[in-house]
Amino acid sequence: MLISVIMSVYNAEEYLSEAIDSILSQNHKAFELIIVDDGSTDSSADIIRQYANLDSRIILISNEKNIGLPKSLNKAILFSKGEYIARHDADDRSAPERFSIQAAYAEAHPETDLIGSDCYVIDINGDIVCENNSYSAITDPWTDLLERRAIFTHGSTFIKKSSLINVGLYDERFYYSQDGELWLRFLSRGAKVHTIARPLYHYRVLPLQTVKKYNAQASFNEVKHMMYVHHSSDTEITSKLEEIAGIIAEKKPQTSVENYKSIYWKTLANIAYFNHARNWTIPYRYLFRAFRENELKQNTFYLLKLGVLYLMPRFITAKLRKQ
Repeated sequence: MLISVIMSVYNAEEYLSEAIDSILSQNHKAFELIIVDDGSTDSSADIIRQYANLDSRIILISNEKNIGLPKSLNKAILFSKGEYIARHDADDRSAPERFSIQAAYAEAHPETDLIGSDCYVIDINGDIVCENNSYSAITDPWTDLLERRAIFTHGSTFIKKSSLINVGLYDERFYYSQDGELWLRFLSRGAKVHTIARPLYHYRVLPLQTVKKYNAQASFNEVKHMMYVHHSSDTEITSKLEEIAGIIAEKKPQTSVENYKSIYWKTLANIAYFNHARNWTIPYRYLFRAFRENELKQNTFYLLKLGVLYLMPRFITAKLRKQ
């Protein structure tokens, strides 16, 4: 089985080699890696060329300017030759057995259109925070997608190309959340979806530095409701998407998330705790990193409360979170 791996890259020099190396280390060797450089201004394109010169399976497509993730992915899909499409992000990693396991499942279950997997969560340094095995436990993907919850990480997906062509590729109007909209479209047309209960993908959590991106993602989720719950008219949907596009295109300075580094480490501490990190000390390590950030020292009492919370049995804290 030939697998077409598609990746869009925009200023990803810090983690790009790690991502490509994880693909080249796959047990399943029959693949092509199509990388779209989406107008990067750093050394990303040079890094890709160096790899392409050494391995003929790597194909570089260069955009003259930045056109966004969905348009770049669609270019790669239309260029691809494989029977299946494997997504991969430029700052993540895949386990060596990922493609072989997903391909084996696809061959054994040809009726399945979309295959994801559980994942490891990793931090900016590439260290494993925890295993997220919640995706394979999802029983109602439709509701999860509408509630702005992922049914698996975008980069872990393995898609039957013919099915992807039939549903119409990525909606290029969705600058963010384009995967959630596409999965809803798959489900609305009766597609078969499966999540492999193994962490085949390493998803890197990065700090959220601007409020604009967060707000835009929330707005795109509103559009998904308009499309798949309220069944709004094309005119209403287009008007809302144009409104969001205008906000994203604004050149005014973005509002920074205050203390974003501290918030990042605290977020990883919570992720590690609630996802049962393999080592009980991991949440405390991230909590200590949050404390080291000068901006958060004023919130010492809050961090101490979190530290005490982590000492409680998880089933109790899980109940407290739901209240």
